[in-house]
Amino acid sequence: MENKHYWAEFLGTFLLVFFGTGAIIISEEYNGILQAFGIGVVFGITVWLLVQFLGKFSDCHINPAVTITFCFNKTIEIKKALFYIFFQLLGAVLASLLLHYIFPSNQKLGNTIPSGSVWESFFLELGLSFILMGVIVVSNAVLSLKKWAPFLIGFTVFLEAWLAGPICGASMNPARSFGPSIISGTTDFLWIYFLAPILGMLFFLLISHFCNSKK
Repeated sequence: MENKHYWAEFLGTFLLVFFGTGAIIISEEYNGILQAFGIGVVFGITVWLLVQFLGKFSDCHINPAVTITFCFNKTIEIKKALFYIFFQLLGAVLASLLLHYIFPSNQKLGNTIPSGSVWESFFLELGLSFILMGVIVVSNAVLSLKKWAPFLIGFTVFLEAWLAGPICGASMNPARSFGPSIISGTTDFLWIYFLAPILGMLFFLLISHFCNSKK
């Protein structure tokens, strides 16, 4: 049964990176045809559909930062979380490898690179990830919102990718940055897109626990 979960995480992350970063590559290769709004739409719709349909077969984290946060929350055991993360990173790398084969002349492969200062991107990624985890938790916890959770999560990803993508890349997902970074060989800023999303989501968990303890 767990194997089904692992392969769903692999497939979900593969598709997220393939379509999301593929949109960035296409926009670069064809004179900015999509722009930030179009790229945000692709990321948002992809996440929405993945959560909607793969959520029936797995937890559909498709994001190591989400998996780590739920592991700290004891929603998922450590062994299972490690397998999730492995398959998420594997899916991301293979998606970027396929995109490299399709677009061999593209150097960045949709990699997340700060357009401004490193710390500007770090704190922006941290804040975006905090918000995304908030939407994930609240939309799944509130009964009246639960059926809308896939859409709300996808819409949040769309907004964040659209508004912050040109500044920091709006990764909110270590795997999404890992694949393009490894295959393109541009790893200088990878630490930002691992550390900031994980800390941002864990910070939401900490705030959530603090608020619940005060009730």
